[in-house]
Amino acid sequence: MLLRYTTVLTLASASLQPPGLLLVLATIGWLAEVLGWRYFGRVLILLALSILYFFSTAVGARLILLPLEDRYPPLVQPAGGSETPGAIVVLGGGEVMQSPESTQETANARTLVRLMTAAQLAKQTGLPIVPSGGAPRLGVPPEAVTMEHILRQDLGVQSAIWPETKSYNTAANAADSAALLARHNNIHQVYLVTSALHMPRAVVWFRHAGLNVTAVPTDYRLDRVSGLRLDSWLPRAIYLEISSEASHEYLGLFWLWIQEQGIGGGH
Repeated sequence: MLLRYTTVLTLASASLQPPGLLLVLATIGWLAEVLGWRYFGRVLILLALSILYFFSTAVGARLILLPLEDRYPPLVQPAGGSETPGAIVVLGGGEVMQSPESTQETANARTLVRLMTAAQLAKQTGLPIVPSGGAPRLGVPPEAVTMEHILRQDLGVQSAIWPETKSYNTAANAADSAALLARHNNIHQVYLVTSALHMPRAVVWFRHAGLNVTAVPTDYRLDRVSGLRLDSWLPRAIYLEISSEASHEYLGLFWLWIQEQGIGGGH
């Protein structure tokens, strides 16, 4: 059985993706220069600054993002035939806690886009929805409960909703959703709704959990209309954020590959 992520791995991930990785690299360069290895130290600092600049531009963000977002095409129309999915699983993407306008947790923009896509699909197919997400911290409702409220009250979903309220990451989303669906008519074929850049990793985890997945990517980060312009080389915080999220996905896929190799080797 595949190992789940741990808190230690989550913290390590923050140090292995921009900007954390670049801060670590620059710090090592500074220490090297202090210890007398000036050339080596300056090269590391320059390398960190160069990577920081590149991934803060539209060019860098596009380079690292598009292979993830383009892995699965958008769903043009609901699937048919013998492989028709029996449910819609939509993954939580985070909440805004203690918002000034609300005393309750509210879904962030990423989760809202996913819920809108799931709601539209549910209205087209009449299928039940499984919002998947546990409590973001102790003492608050699970994210899936917030998602269920939005689906009912704000998006007008009339079909059944089966909240999955235990999971804390993508691996657990898959395992716990599969267990829940097994209790509901033993469903093994599902639509999977999540952000396009997150879809490659999510699909792998859900297939490992024994579910056949029809990908429904949404929440695309960059537009595809405008080409590269002069201002595409100007650094902006939004592009660094996109690069960081994409790096997180590549690290997650790499970690999953490591676990698969361990299992394949009998470890």
